[in-house]
Amino acid sequence: MARLQKLWRLAPVRAELQKKLAAALEISPVVAQILINRGIADEPAAKRFLFAGMEELGDPFQLKDVRKAVERIAAAMARQEKITVYGDYDVDGISASALLYQVLRRLGANVEYYIPERQSEGYGLNEGALEHLQQTGTGLVITVDCGISGNAEVRAVAGRLDIIITDHHQPPPELPPAYAVINPKQKDCPYPEKNLAGVGVAFKLCQALWQFFYGQGAILADYFDLVALGTVADIVPLTGENRILVRVGIEQLKSSPNTGLKALLTVCDLRPDQLDAGKIGFVLAPRLNAAGRLQHAAVGVELLITENTTKALELAHNLNEENGKRQTIEKEILQQAESLLSKQDMEQEKVIVLAGENWHPGVIGIVASRLVDKYYRPVVMISSKEGIGKGSCRSIPAFDMVAALEQCRDLLLQFGGHRQAAGLSVEASNIQALHDRLNAIAQQSLSEADYVPVLHIDALLTLPEINNAFIEQLACLAPYGMGNPGPVFACNHLVLAGIRKIGQDGKHLKLQVRTAGTAGEAVAWNMGEAAEGFCLNEKINLAFIPEINEWQGQSNIQLCARDICKTSAPDRDMVGQVYLTVKTAARRQNPTVISNQQIITAVQTLYNTRISEALVEKCLCILAEIGLLQMNLSNGNRAMILCPAPVQKLDLMQSPTFREGVQSFHFEEDVYGL
Repeated sequence: MARLQKLWRLAPVRAELQKKLAAALEISPVVAQILINRGIADEPAAKRFLFAGMEELGDPFQLKDVRKAVERIAAAMARQEKITVYGDYDVDGISASALLYQVLRRLGANVEYYIPERQSEGYGLNEGALEHLQQTGTGLVITVDCGISGNAEVRAVAGRLDIIITDHHQPPPELPPAYAVINPKQKDCPYPEKNLAGVGVAFKLCQALWQFFYGQGAILADYFDLVALGTVADIVPLTGENRILVRVGIEQLKSSPNTGLKALLTVCDLRPDQLDAGKIGFVLAPRLNAAGRLQHAAVGVELLITENTTKALELAHNLNEENGKRQTIEKEILQQAESLLSKQDMEQEKVIVLAGENWHPGVIGIVASRLVDKYYRPVVMISSKEGIGKGSCRSIPAFDMVAALEQCRDLLLQFGGHRQAAGLSVEASNIQALHDRLNAIAQQSLSEADYVPVLHIDALLTLPEINNAFIEQLACLAPYGMGNPGPVFACNHLVLAGIRKIGQDGKHLKLQVRTAGTAGEAVAWNMGEAAEGFCLNEKINLAFIPEINEWQGQSNIQLCARDICKTSAPDRDMVGQVYLTVKTAARRQNPTVISNQQIITAVQTLYNTRISEALVEKCLCILAEIGLLQMNLSNGNRAMILCPAPVQKLDLMQSPTFREGVQSFHFEEDVYGL
């Protein structure tokens, strides 16, 4: 399957609004335009987005059932009743467990934590674990990042064990009969921020506890590093309250007193000043996640709560080694998946459903994400063992995976999750039927356009505009993530001055680009296969995120490519070069007979510019449309008559062909829902 061609969609420029915001907030026009692209179109909203701090965090007691939960916890603390924090095995659940455990212990509670084992116990509450906790003295269980779907499990221990649920997943129609349920997504919960991660909801409970014991104005300010860690890792929107939590948390993480986090930074060879949301998501989080995927997530919690430096380093090294094992297993499963796909007609596979015996269930979700990135299809990866398949699902924006699984309920043993990420269990005998059903649903609900990835471009730039000062201006928009993606820019008609494969197996590309008087460097991760499609000195369009690259003590500006494509329309210079080539030939003979290949050779020789026959045709068409030449067929040959150039300067925009070329991006009136 060829490399996916993305649809570049350029945000419309709102010049007056851009100018107004830039002046009011003393920011650059480009930063103002990016805010507008993200739906932040008035001064108060822009100020909140750029400058809001901890004072803007909501009152935790607005959350439904928080007061009831706090009073129950306080009662347990007063009689030293054992409290167990029951978490999930991903980074969100690990960080939430560590957070609540440490706050309760700091307040004087008799507290322990419990994380289920991924393979034997699975996600969420399970009856056996609750029975064990009750029998070993726990009187109160507080869930973090799980429990909202545990109706049967909560009922099974009713009257013997009180359970407080804190969760952020979508509540089912019938809530568990728990002592208290804290989830901002409940229909009757008045808390305005609905997109908190599991650690964010746990933090609100901690805030409420802090205020209960120390007074309404008391600020719990010591654990934002853990909140940022879990929030970024869970890929919730980094807008509203999440943006504040992560921005403050990243700053705290740079000088964090947390012994485990400091050890993890050391093992990852990360300096505090290098930390941002990207480093959390792609360096720290995978190592913490590795514990829950391959062994037991309790290792991650232990790392985050220990105060022993030696133990912290041992645990951090252990997690680093586990992450290496995870990468090896992931690579093996990905190769097997690609082998299965090579035998299928990918044009017919609207939803990719793959199954393998004993694929590691903790890794198949990552492989599913890799396949979505490569093929831009919804993907279901299923690990079969003893007749039962456990699956991880990843989807594209247009396909609601949970809604689709709802239509397959009769084929499934269990399922749940989000629109673009879900999990399921299924009898192995029903996997083919599940494949057929999901493909039928996609065939009916999706159009061909839904299978084309869209790349949103914030603004067009020229190479000279991209300097250190410009990158510093963009910093006020961070942290980046879901809901606030890093701004993507595009440069058109760059000359490809150099291209080479880099990295293991030539997976990546290093590009040298130039325009009049300015050169630049770009790196294209995981695009090594595209190298053969480009030639030196041809014109390309580049979509990228600008960044500062540090290597061996040197810093330079690097364009991190999001996509590369050949220029499909000629620019002003190219039209001029073709005109001068024809004009030179016409001095010898007018009308002149000259082939496209002769023009290509002349342009490349005289101007050192790569040009294709298709672009020559467009240039000649443009010249004809603005009245500089006429083209006639004579005895099967094309004769060109050069027309006298008018005195006034010609406007290329009068050519429909040129106008279509410069407007080849897809404009939308409301790219981000303004």
